[in-house]
Amino acid sequence: MSIKLKKLQRANPQNPQEAHKWYLVQEHSGTVNLAEIAKEISDRSSLTFGDVQNALRNLLDVLPVYIRLGQTIRLEGFGSFHLSVSSNGKETSEELTTHDVRNARIIFTPSVEMKKSIEGLSFEIEHSQPTP
Repeated sequence: MSIKLKKLQRANPQNPQEAHKWYLVQEHSGTVNLAEIAKEISDRSSLTFGDVQNALRNLLDVLPVYIRLGQTIRLEGFGSFHLSVSSNGKETSEELTTHDVRNARIIFTPSVEMKKSIEGLSFEIEHSQPTP
């Protein structure tokens, strides 16, 4: 199965006056939701759809608790999640306060196994008219 790509022209955000360049980007084929994933897992196991859905929902409830505790969550074979914070810089450490936090975000780092799962992908360019 090939990953479908499309051609897209984009500006350089650091230099908007620079000539636009063409890039290949993935042609998204849709979205899958939690219920669909639960159904797929249920079909592959002896667990009921409700059991899988309950486990996934509980996982989603528990993950933020550990993130807020400052812990890295490592899910073997999948990857890890951790909190990353960026802040304004100050001349001295005494000047820093919690008001200097600019952004907090959750970082996902895929496991070696997850990274290997995309090795050997093949690609195909969709032959639609590119947008000028």
